[in-house]
Amino acid sequence: MQAQAWGYRIVLALSGITLVLVVVYLVVTEQNRSVQAEVNQRQQFINQSVGFSRVNDALARAVAAVAVNANDAKLRDLLTSNGIAINPKTGAPMPAAATGGNAGAAPAGKAP
Repeated sequence: MQAQAWGYRIVLALSGITLVLVVVYLVVTEQNRSVQAEVNQRQQFINQSVGFSRVNDALARAVAAVAVNANDAKLRDLLTSNGIAINPKTGAPMPAAATGGNAGAAPAGKAP
């Protein structure tokens, strides 16, 4: 009789643990779905940003070409203030980091 009581208690405890584990699994699964949805939104933003960077590069090149062709100081200043230096020979924009960080500086010995 006592063996049956212990067996009943063990089975009851195991079923209670199983029920708790099922509830925990459901909660974790729901949290995982919300995190996965957020990750998918971020990935979509990253994928769209790649296309936008191509458009930004093309736009910077077009503005730089106009600045060189029209000899427009205001456009050159606008590009320089946004970190884009213009190659005076080709008219192609270069990032300011490639110019040593002083894209807006005047050549040595000349006043701005």
